[in-house]
Amino acid sequence: MREFIIQHKALILAALIGLIVVSIVLALVLFFHMHKKKDDLEEEIAETKEKKQEKITEVRKIVTPDGINPNPMSYTILHDTGHDVYIRSFTVDTLPKRTVFAATFPALFNFDRMNSSVFIEPIGEGRASHLLDGRIVEIETNIITAEKNADRNQLRKLNAKLHDAETWAQRIESGDNSLYHVYFLFTLMAESLEQLNRRTDAFRNLAKEKQITISCCYGLQAECYLTGMPLIYRYTADIGPIRSCGLKRHTMDKLSIASIFNHTQDSFFHTHGIIIGRNMTTGMPVAFDAYDKKHNGYNMVFAGMTGTGKSACMKILASRYITKNGYRFVCIDSQAKGNRGEYAMLADMMCGTNYEIKNNSDNVINLFDIDKEEEWSEITGTFEVLRLQDKISNAKSDMMTLIQGNKEPAEFALVTHIERIVIDIITELYEEKQIYENDVESLYESGKGIKDGVLTSGKIKKQLPILTDFYRKALIKAKENKIAEHKKAYRIILDSLKDRVRELNYCPKCMSFFSTEEYEKAQGMCSCGEEITKIRGAKAYYDGQSTIKIKDNERFTNIDISQLPEEERPIARQISLSFLNEQFIKTNATNPKKTHCLGVIADEVHQNFGMKSAVASLDYVARTSRKRLVSLWTATQSLKDYDCCRETEALLKQSAAKFVFKQSYGDRKWVQEALNLTGGQVDRVLELGGEPTDEDMNRKGEVCIVDNGKVCFCKIDYLQSAEAVFVETDPQIIQKMYA
Repeated sequence: MREFIIQHKALILAALIGLIVVSIVLALVLFFHMHKKKDDLEEEIAETKEKKQEKITEVRKIVTPDGINPNPMSYTILHDTGHDVYIRSFTVDTLPKRTVFAATFPALFNFDRMNSSVFIEPIGEGRASHLLDGRIVEIETNIITAEKNADRNQLRKLNAKLHDAETWAQRIESGDNSLYHVYFLFTLMAESLEQLNRRTDAFRNLAKEKQITISCCYGLQAECYLTGMPLIYRYTADIGPIRSCGLKRHTMDKLSIASIFNHTQDSFFHTHGIIIGRNMTTGMPVAFDAYDKKHNGYNMVFAGMTGTGKSACMKILASRYITKNGYRFVCIDSQAKGNRGEYAMLADMMCGTNYEIKNNSDNVINLFDIDKEEEWSEITGTFEVLRLQDKISNAKSDMMTLIQGNKEPAEFALVTHIERIVIDIITELYEEKQIYENDVESLYESGKGIKDGVLTSGKIKKQLPILTDFYRKALIKAKENKIAEHKKAYRIILDSLKDRVRELNYCPKCMSFFSTEEYEKAQGMCSCGEEITKIRGAKAYYDGQSTIKIKDNERFTNIDISQLPEEERPIARQISLSFLNEQFIKTNATNPKKTHCLGVIADEVHQNFGMKSAVASLDYVARTSRKRLVSLWTATQSLKDYDCCRETEALLKQSAAKFVFKQSYGDRKWVQEALNLTGGQVDRVLELGGEPTDEDMNRKGEVCIVDNGKVCFCKIDYLQSAEAVFVETDPQIIQKMYA
């Protein structure tokens, strides 16, 4: 090998030099290639950073305001897209001695257009023990001073504080409890300084109700606004006379900390319900079913101030139940919208019928209308009954309402006499028609009549007593009366009902009665020489056989009493309810195979709460509807209206669901007790719909639904292109619709 190397030394040397040259060339090529790739990579990174910076700049332009004015001491002004937003920050100055879970703080956290932040800093066990030790030493020093001054009251208070401090120290040292430093920050926003001041007063008053004192972060509004942003950082003013974060520090234990979190409900949804709006907390849709199996009944209560969306909610519910589920509804419409009731357009849209109760109208409701009822037994099956005594009691209530009206109740003896006379006359009227208790056949006779618009013969329903028959019998009985105490009662009955009789001609001396033709033929004089008395009532809405028919194939029937005088509407509402109880509610059989889902809407029922007979009649209708699978919807302008008597309170308590719109601040305590709400929920109810002075009308339709103890805050939504024509009642919006 050595000889070979010596012989070929030149060749080997040339090969080594060639290998070195090739290596150097490859190294240079690789170096230049890596350098170029590095330059390309750096250029790409620079381009990516530039694009990312552009995106960050665009997001910053969208999120951040155009400018800020930090000069005001008690508020801050943000300038954004040509608008000014006024912002004021608060901190908690003093806390109550005891905080209640899910009741003390949620009202503040859920205040409208309020951003809340809570900063919690744990205190180590050693630090907490040191703080408590210092507190104990301080209290003992004060005890020694109080003993020297012989101040027994101060000594008693200090001993109690010492006991509490030692108890806290023992629990901290044993690990059973721990301490925290807590900072509260609330940031309120408004469109104007005036509105900001109003909302500030409302927020401060709300905090006072919870025994919480709040204070403005004076001079540190800009720093507190930045602190309230989701940056998890407390900004401090490092320049100037005030060097602070502006937030007051509170020391709380872990049990107190647990009570400050905002606990809210997440969902409310009935499986077979209709969509009525959105959950104000989660934004999820809310489906409500009046006949959900979770209900303990079907009646519903709607309460809210005028203009909060109460009637609109009922119309939306009714229209969607009709179109989706095929339910049938009858409404007693007492609010005018032009020359018709506000539910008249809904009846038109649902191909229903409007019956107007007013002067010179052919629509008549007979107070004495009665019909059979169909009952069902698991043993005997279906059978029919005639409850005449119940009808006599209801007719008595209606007659007492006609006689007494809205007047103050008379003395007990006089009312008793009037009721006795009324019951006796009604009973005699049915006896004269040979209609008897539990005898269904006595309600019919053989003959010819019109049934469903067709002339038929055979068994037809008898002509029932009417108001003229009642008045005629009252005249005769008053003439024959020999009881001195009844004389005044008869006079009141006759005088009160005179304007309700459609037409009656009689001789007050011989008590002869004349038809119109006979009166004209006799030229107003009786054969006994006495002048014939002529009665032509101007309010004869209830005198005659009923002409209003609730048809089985109609989905919506509207009884419009809105054109009556204001004082006449409560009376018309009660009589209409009694009529519907006979012709609509009781006709819904208890047989599960024949029962249908029905609804009755009675608006402004608080006008009837002042009449004892009307309240009793309403209570009876409510109990009957609950047994017949009929949902009775009663609406008032305030939930406090039900705090009237035992019957009205029962009507509220026995309702399956309550739709509570904005209520008066003065009714706060009663609302909380009636609905069994927490303090935070009550505060939210009082804020529903905003203030009347707010320019933003989008909060109209906010409602609190209380259903079997479950609470949901919902924003009612309606289809403006399809439902606005019968939902809207605001004249300005209607004007824009038809412009």
